[in-house]
Amino acid sequence: MPLPTRRHSTIIVIPHNRGKVYKLQISPVAVKVAIAVAIVTGILTAISLFASGTFLQQRAAYSSLQRENRLLKRSNQRLSESVNQIQSRLAQFEQRTKTLAIAAGVPTLFAGSSEDTRGAVGGGGPLHRLSAEPQDLLDRQQQLDRQLERVEQKLTHEAIMISHTPVLAPVVGVITEGYGPRFDPISHQPAFHDGLDISAALGTEVRVPADGVVIFADRETGYGKLVKVNHGYGFTTLYAHLERFLVKEGQKVTRGQVVGRVGLTGRTTGAHLHYEVWKDGEKQNPLNFILDAF
Repeated sequence: MPLPTRRHSTIIVIPHNRGKVYKLQISPVAVKVAIAVAIVTGILTAISLFASGTFLQQRAAYSSLQRENRLLKRSNQRLSESVNQIQSRLAQFEQRTKTLAIAAGVPTLFAGSSEDTRGAVGGGGPLHRLSAEPQDLLDRQQQLDRQLERVEQKLTHEAIMISHTPVLAPVVGVITEGYGPRFDPISHQPAFHDGLDISAALGTEVRVPADGVVIFADRETGYGKLVKVNHGYGFTTLYAHLERFLVKEGQKVTRGQVVGRVGLTGRTTGAHLHYEVWKDGEKQNPLNFILDAF
C-alpha cells in the first residue's frame, strides 16, 4: 500500500537578474502558524494603536485640567481678595453705624446681630465652599441698610424735635422777674408769676426760639398784644406786652424769625417782654429750656 503524499506549499523567489532561483517549501502546519501569528500580530497592533490614541486623549485631557486648575486657582485668589475687601468694608461700615446708632439714642439697634462671618477662600485644586457666600454678603448689606434707615429715622425725628424745642432766648435783655411766687408789682399782693420778664428797649425785636405755627396774634386782657406759637411735641410759647405784631395767625415760623417788638401794652410798669413756656398744657420755667446766655 503506497504511503500518503504529504502536502506542502512552495514559495518560489525569482530574481530579475539571472540569479539563482530560490524555492521554499512550507508545511501546512507552518502555514497555519504563520497565519495565526499574522492574526495575533494584527490584533496586538490594533490594540496598541487604540491604547495609544486613548493615552493621547487622556494626556490632552490632563493638560486641559491642569490649565483649568491654574485658572481656578488665580480666580479663587482674586475672589478671596475681593471677599476680604468687601467684608472689611462691611465691618468698618457696621462699626460706624453702631457709633451713629449710639449717638442717635438707639444703642440696642445691633443687639442680636450676627458676629463677624469673614472667611477665606480655598487656594486652588478642589473647590472649597466660602464661609461667606455672596448671598450672605448681600443679606448683611441689606441688614445694614435697614439699620441705617432706622438710625436715619431716629436722627430725623430728633432733629425735628430739637428744631421745635424752644431752646433760645426770645430777646436779649435783663431778667427782671423770674418764674414762680412773687409780689405783684401793681397790686403788691402775693402771686405766681407764670414766665420770665425780660427787660429790653422799646421796639427790640422778639424772635421765636423754635419752629412752629402762630396760633394767636391779638390783644388779651393783662397781656396786651400777645403772640402764641404752637411748636408741636407739646410745646407752646407766649410773648406778651408787644408793641406790635410781625406775624399773623396760621403763619408758620422758623427758629430765629421775628414775631414782634418789645412794647408797653397790657398790664405792665415798663417796656419788657413777658415770656412763657408751656409743655403738654402745663406751665414750665422758661429758664429750664433756654440754652443761650442773655
